[in-house]
Amino acid sequence: MRSGVLNVKTTTAATRALARGRAETRRAPTRVVTRAGEGETDGNVKFANNKQEFEAVSAEAGSGLVAVQISTKTCGPCKMIYPTFVGLSEELPKVTFVKIMGDTDLESRALMKEWGVRVVPLFLLFRNGERIGEWSGAKADILKENVRAACNDDEK
Repeated sequence: MRSGVLNVKTTTAATRALARGRAETRRAPTRVVTRAGEGETDGNVKFANNKQEFEAVSAEAGSGLVAVQISTKTCGPCKMIYPTFVGLSEELPKVTFVKIMGDTDLESRALMKEWGVRVVPLFLLFRNGERIGEWSGAKADILKENVRAACNDDEK
C-alpha cells in the first residue's frame, strides 16, 4: 500500500472517516443480559426460569392447560418456532403458555436435569400439575395440532 492511499475493496464507516482525516472512536457492543420471569412477556407467553417460577405459573393456571416451550439461547430451531408459539398464545387466550430458557442459570439447568431434557426445542403440556404431553422439534403444524388436541372445549 502506498502512503496516503487506501487499498481497500470495501469500506466501512470507520475507514471512510479515517480517509476524511477524522478518527472514529468505536465502542464495544454493549451486551444486555435480561432475565425472564420478572414480568416480561411476548404475546400471552409467560417466562419461568426455575421450578419455583414454573410452579407459580402452573398454580395460577389451575386446571387449565399449560403449554411449555423449553429453549436455549443458541438454539436456532427454537428461535424459528417461537413466533408460532406466541401466535398460539394469542389465538388460545385461555391456555397458559410458558417459555423456559434452559441455559439461563444454575436453577434453570437444574430444572432441565430434573425433567430429563436432552433436546431443544422441547414442548411439554401440563394439566393440574401433571405432564400430559411431550414432543420435540420445530414443526409449526405439529405444535398447533398437539396444543389444540390437548385443549378442552372451553379452551378452544
